[in-house]
Amino acid sequence: MDKNIHADGEGDGGSDQTQQAEQGLKRRALVVSGIFYPDDPEILAAELASWGLKKGSEGQISGGQVILAPHGAWDLTGALAASAFASVQGKGGDTGKPISRVLLLGASHHSNEENICLSDSVSFETPLGDLSVSQKLNRELASCSTLIRVNDIPHLTEHSLEVLLPMVKYCFPSAKIIPILMAGARPMLISILAKALYIVFEKYMQETLILISSNISHSKDPALAKSMADDFNDILEKMESKALVDGIARGRISACGGALVATLLESGLLDGKNFSSLCPYVKGIGESDETVYYGAYGV
Repeated sequence: MDKNIHADGEGDGGSDQTQQAEQGLKRRALVVSGIFYPDDPEILAAELASWGLKKGSEGQISGGQVILAPHGAWDLTGALAASAFASVQGKGGDTGKPISRVLLLGASHHSNEENICLSDSVSFETPLGDLSVSQKLNRELASCSTLIRVNDIPHLTEHSLEVLLPMVKYCFPSAKIIPILMAGARPMLISILAKALYIVFEKYMQETLILISSNISHSKDPALAKSMADDFNDILEKMESKALVDGIARGRISACGGALVATLLESGLLDGKNFSSLCPYVKGIGESDETVYYGAYGV
């Protein structure tokens, strides 16, 4: 196993950039900063504040919460994503401990094979400063299945998690992150990751925020894209894991990240909680002139 997996302990605050370079430790660098979201820290922070987000430890924040946020460019989806984070910050701290971990679940857009990939970087860069990766929980997840791999390659060019990391850093600057990418939607992959998440995170839920990066539909047919968005919304509100897996398999659900939503529904970590939409859908035009719908949800 790569030496980086053992690089730091869970209690560490994480190495700074100089230490990481000296020790040969990996740092996941920015890819879409300045394209999908501002690369200037002051402009970025001002934008987040304008959307109602509280910086750092301001306000009552507790773990045991789950949000779904989109991964489009901020000029279209930033306010939506911020509404998901704001919904967490608006909840009091009496139901759990302060958030010290953020589990990030995102779809892999560039992988040619179905897989589940953890990162072997010790930190992920954001314009507001780096976020340290929990090596301890990486090890625990990797031990659950040989299909859960420690492989940085899919992470290095992927935007689905990166576009949300500045919000994580702004709201929870000291939190450790556990970034996971999934390529594919086979029921076996969903089941394996669902079981692993329950095994590892059930004992940590009261201090963890789970963040799913997902758009809610896309299609070259605008009417079909809207219909798919409505179906996805209904399934989320009814918490129907099987219907979601079936819908993905039949092509009736096109949410980019839908398999990870199904994973979380199947995991048992939601403990009877229900997703609810936080704001109306936003429609955009994606690659190849597809109509894309974006939304934000909390439980």
